[in-house]
Order: sequence, then structure tokens, then C-alpha cells
Amino acid sequence: MQQDNTPLGYWFSVIAQRYYTLTLHRMLAFDMDRWFYVLVLIADNDGRMSQQQLAEALMIDKVAVLRAIDTLSEKGYVERVSCPNDRRKHHIRMLPKAKPVVKAIKKAYSEVNEQAMGDLSPAARKAFLDLISTMPGRLSIDGLKPARIHYTKKIPK
Repeated sequence: MQQDNTPLGYWFSVIAQRYYTLTLHRMLAFDMDRWFYVLVLIADNDGRMSQQQLAEALMIDKVAVLRAIDTLSEKGYVERVSCPNDRRKHHIRMLPKAKPVVKAIKKAYSEVNEQAMGDLSPAARKAFLDLISTMPGRLSIDGLKPARIHYTKKIPK
């Protein structure tokens, strides 16, 4: 049971770790161990989103986005294409190899979301999502360098 003095960050980190583990195990058949949501967002905006727009949508820095795109590109899931109006800008396009992976990611998210939300009513789910989606805006880190979250390549059993 939550105590009033337990930091929200503790619960979010526990939830994030378990969510990632459950998602990861559903994705073991594919050549991916991270950047799941990045690929989904690229697929949903196929060819219409620049690297900068992707960083803004994900609320992460440009360096992290470059790493994600490099990794997804090396795996043959995405490619950078020059923007016709601005040669310095690159849009990200999903490649055919990524289609079944995106489908599997969305299925994994749906299953894990359902497991996490359990028997919450549709109204309670909406209220929870509405509340949690406002929190990043309340926790502005303007001017601060975001703390780096470290991942390991070791897949938990």
C-alpha cells in the first residue's frame, strides 16, 4: 500500500521496469531490445516526421533520438530521407522489414496495458491516463540536462 511519503518516482520506476520486461519478452522473436515506442511513432507518422519533431514528441534529447534512429536503421527498420524543402533536415521513413515488428510491438503494448489496467473501468482508465499525461508538463526540467537512464543488453529471465 502506498504511503504518502513514498516518492512517485519509485512507483514509476518499478512500473517502468516491469512494463519493459513484459514487453521485451513478447518481442524476443525480433531483433529488438529497446526503442519500441520510437519505431511505433515513426510508423504512425511514416515519412512525415523529422528527427527534431521525433525528439520533441518523445520528450527526449536529440542525441538519444539519433542513437535510436541509428540502431533502427542498422537493423533495417527505418531510413533517413532528405526533406525536399530543407536539405539539412531529415525525415524518418519506415522500411518494409519493420511492418511485422510494429504490429508485434502494438500487440505487446495492448497486452501489457490490459494486464496493468486490470479491472479498472473505462472511466477510471481514462481518468488515470488523463492525470498521468499531465505530469511531464508539471515536471519541467528547463535548463537542466536530463539524467541518463542506462539500459543493459542482458535480457532478464
